[in-house]
Amino acid sequence: MSNVRHRMSESHSSSIFIKRSAWLGLIVGWLAQLGLKTILPVVVLVGLRFFSVEGENNSLWLENPNDSTHPVWYALQASVFLGSVAAGWLAAALSPRKSVIVPVTLVFLSLVVTAFEQFPRPMSTTVTLVWAAGPCVGLLVGWLLQKLLARSDA
Repeated sequence: MSNVRHRMSESHSSSIFIKRSAWLGLIVGWLAQLGLKTILPVVVLVGLRFFSVEGENNSLWLENPNDSTHPVWYALQASVFLGSVAAGWLAAALSPRKSVIVPVTLVFLSLVVTAFEQFPRPMSTTVTLVWAAGPCVGLLVGWLLQKLLARSDA
């Protein structure tokens, strides 16, 4: 009877622990980045529009989100960067400790997805770097932060 209880407690405790996997880190990291790249800019736009209505500042209400000359565009890109940092952190937490293929693949997938997004106007070198490289750098920053903090805890 005690052998059965030991097996039951062993299977229960092992189901709580999630095994680190490159596939798990890759899939969760990519889906988290896609979701956060969608949700966070919407939250920022709604917040800025609410602030615009409350403050009677029509310049924030009338912006075009793809107009890279407007300051709101940079706020949207900052929210995409922060979402990518969170996705990189999550991917690093779920993938093997020494895996290099996961962040490289996430950066590649981010560039592929960016190629199918609506291009900002007017396009310049700075705008292209902020728009295309921001999510990639965010993924790498999140990845490195999680790895550095995990190393300091160990």
